[in-house]
Amino acid sequence: MVCLEADARIHVQRGGLIRLGDAEGTSVRCLSGAVWVTLERDDRDILLEPGQEFAIDRAGLSLVCAIAGPAEVTLRDPQRTAGTLASGAGLENNATTRRAA
Repeated sequence: MVCLEADARIHVQRGGLIRLGDAEGTSVRCLSGAVWVTLERDDRDILLEPGQEFAIDRAGLSLVCAIAGPAEVTLRDPQRTAGTLASGAGLENNATTRRAA
């Protein structure tokens, strides 16, 4: 589980990685650039562009990588959004997903 005191805004250099262990429920939102999210034991390629968000949907290691230049992302701790999700105003998962070949 990821424990953040507040939403974390992170600048990632091209090729840089954010490693998240057991971050199920954590929301990754791309603010600028483009990021690739990969999940342990999952063959999807999850690509996020500015304005897109993805909620990590499994336990295990998750990696967020800046591609094609630097990127800016926010991470939202699932504990901080529990009240919002319970009220029915959940996060939209509008990431572009592709299956790895």
